[in-house]
Amino acid sequence: MIRSVLLLVLVFCIFALSAQDVTPWQYVRHSAVDNNSRVHVRFNSAQDVTGGYELYGWINNSWYQMPLTSPEPMVYEALLPHSAGQSHKYRLRTSYEIEGQTIVAVNPGFLSADTYPPALANLGYISDDPVGDSVTVYHPSLDITGNWFGWSNNKLFTAMSNVSNTFPTFNSLTSYNLYFAGIANTATALLDSSVYAMLYTFNIPGVISPGLYKLGINMADTTVVYQYLGPIQSQVVGGKLMLACDIATLTADPSFGTWPPLFNSLGFMAGSMRIDVDLATMVPSFGIGDMSAIAQLIFEAYSYTPGVNNLPTISDVAEASNYVQFTYFDADQDFPLTAQITYDGTQVMDFIPSTPDFAQPVVMTAYNPGNWASAIIDVSDNNIDIVYHVLGTSNQDEVLPSVPVCRFYPNPFNPRTGNLNIELSGIRGKVSRAGIYNLKGQLVKELDAANLVWDGTNGKNHPVRDGIYLLKISHNNQNLNRKLILIGGTTR
Repeated sequence: MIRSVLLLVLVFCIFALSAQDVTPWQYVRHSAVDNNSRVHVRFNSAQDVTGGYELYGWINNSWYQMPLTSPEPMVYEALLPHSAGQSHKYRLRTSYEIEGQTIVAVNPGFLSADTYPPALANLGYISDDPVGDSVTVYHPSLDITGNWFGWSNNKLFTAMSNVSNTFPTFNSLTSYNLYFAGIANTATALLDSSVYAMLYTFNIPGVISPGLYKLGINMADTTVVYQYLGPIQSQVVGGKLMLACDIATLTADPSFGTWPPLFNSLGFMAGSMRIDVDLATMVPSFGIGDMSAIAQLIFEAYSYTPGVNNLPTISDVAEASNYVQFTYFDADQDFPLTAQITYDGTQVMDFIPSTPDFAQPVVMTAYNPGNWASAIIDVSDNNIDIVYHVLGTSNQDEVLPSVPVCRFYPNPFNPRTGNLNIELSGIRGKVSRAGIYNLKGQLVKELDAANLVWDGTNGKNHPVRDGIYLLKISHNNQNLNRKLILIGGTTR
């Protein structure tokens, strides 16, 4: 009987998700670190959602919800604060409806290690669950109030909370509790109605025991398949039930499929049950305590680690009667914060990308008003470093170098291990002035324009403190501004 009850619950999860094989967000992308020490994260909406979008950034070892804006229709953006040496992790969450059923779509938290039990802060929050919404049996320990999910390269982790903050499995010699975390690979489950569940319960010989199980229907005779696949890890920590299983145990079953799953997603539902055994007949009866919201777990680990910024490139520039095009490519897959063309120094037009997928070269198109003498294309992935291309003049070098490039390394820069080296290309003639400035615009040290290096000291040759500085180079009445990070200097 327990097999049939669990199977009905989890198959409902399969069919609720079977029509959904598209992630409700698309083209998740990032910029380089901008002039305000922020990383811009953008994504496109793929469909109508009911709960709005949420983006969580990994800050100070916890997930924090970040404010979202919409810079253009169906596009959302969050700004992640950056500090030296910091890697950015972020994940998304929303909800949508399929035939009146609400589905929560969420990126589980990605864990770099298999440590069990994981910290709850490392997991991805899925949803709360109302108090008192039992199905057939009510007890505070069976009343689920929330659930979380996470994954590593080797394990799946889940957590659930309840009203009592305890998860007893033994009530009496004839009464037991069971808690389950059900998952379904929606790409394969419909073929044989197979679902999987981590079961946490008392070991009842001949009835049920803790572990990872496969449940399905034998299509030949419609009997219920109930197969123990392997052990799980289980522990109540801080009032939360933590469960974990090995991904290898799941993929060892041919019905589950490979990892990562097709569409990178699994269906998920958590719940509780009460098992009562009639001592006279030893026949168990089952009542469903509570069930969580159905979730679409999307296993995409978004992260970005800033380093030395590779500037984007402009190539294949083409003019037509009503448009100007070029191909944008960024080796770091940064999308442009600025991509525009200025005609005759006055009329500015934005470029529109052919696709928001900046992992590949992207064709950029802007309107061509005609009747102009010269135009300048400029792009920037961080609003600091700008790449130019000049059109319509016979002496481009006097107007602006086509691709002025300033490279400096290492960045972050530690003066205790060597100087900051600065290289210029794409310009002609000598640099007229170069200097290091603080974020208030105050000159820290004038550099030798003929030998562009910095040793991390000020004009009095005293070491400067850790922080963010600006390198400013003047050439042909232009200023090239670049941001750098100094570490290992004085902290006073």
